[in-house]
Amino acid sequence: MRRITLILPVYNDWESLRLLLNKIKKKIKKKIICDVLIINDNSHSNQIERLDKESVYKNINVINLRENIGSQKAIATGIKYISKNFNKFGKEFIILDSDGEDDYLKIVDILKITKNNKCDVLTVNRSTRKESFVFSILYEIHLIITFLLTFKYIRYGNYSYLNSKALSLISKKSELWLAYSATLEKYFPNKKNIVASRGKRFMGQSKMNYLQLIIHSFNIQLVFSKKIIINYLLYLTLSIIIINFNYFKFILPPLYILFLIHIISLIIVNFISSKIKFDDCLKNIKSINQLR
Repeated sequence: MRRITLILPVYNDWESLRLLLNKIKKKIKKKIICDVLIINDNSHSNQIERLDKESVYKNINVINLRENIGSQKAIATGIKYISKNFNKFGKEFIILDSDGEDDYLKIVDILKITKNNKCDVLTVNRSTRKESFVFSILYEIHLIITFLLTFKYIRYGNYSYLNSKALSLISKKSELWLAYSATLEKYFPNKKNIVASRGKRFMGQSKMNYLQLIIHSFNIQLVFSKKIIINYLLYLTLSIIIINFNYFKFILPPLYILFLIHIISLIIVNFISSKIKFDDCLKNIKSINQLR
């Protein structure tokens, strides 16, 4: 019988998580065994007991973290934990946000496409988003800047499918601690994908603010740091060629300053992100609750 594990980071969104699990269980066929691994990112309130235990889920495990580290690192911790405890889980995994913004209906399509181990990795690319106008504009700017620096256009977030082979591979990659989506893009460039609209949260407000978006953008760039250095050298070569044209000379000094500021910013973000090293992330686990 096919067995999958849902991996969900949560920070205070317990009611949204409960609604999501209830909605998903109605779409999953009974012949599929479904486990749930919740990574509790040091929520202010613990409402684990409110989760519906009477469901199709065989096992519901909750990893409680000592420190709040953000959804990306919470996912990385969950992946690292699974890689050390494969005997407790199946061979297929679906990662999604717990707030309801990821279209849970697409799980049916994911299961169909990945049936009979047809692919190692599948991502759910975002066709539209439903944030504020300003945030949407900044997000598109982030995508464009990331593309110019890395030549990678990443239109997906956490929502994805991994088999055990893929999960085992990325669990050994330090880049996973920085950005999950960028790590998939780096090590699985030929992965499959489907498209879905980014929905509204079931309740509450998004915790992603402008500063967190900037840090997230830098973290993605850090995953491709070597590529960025090469691209900077390419841009530098082009600028030397351009400097021969007097018309463009005034552009170069501020451009070099921007390059320098960007490199310094990457170093600072890398220092902040390394507060808890990936290899030691399991030490941040306070306790593990098994509901079933």
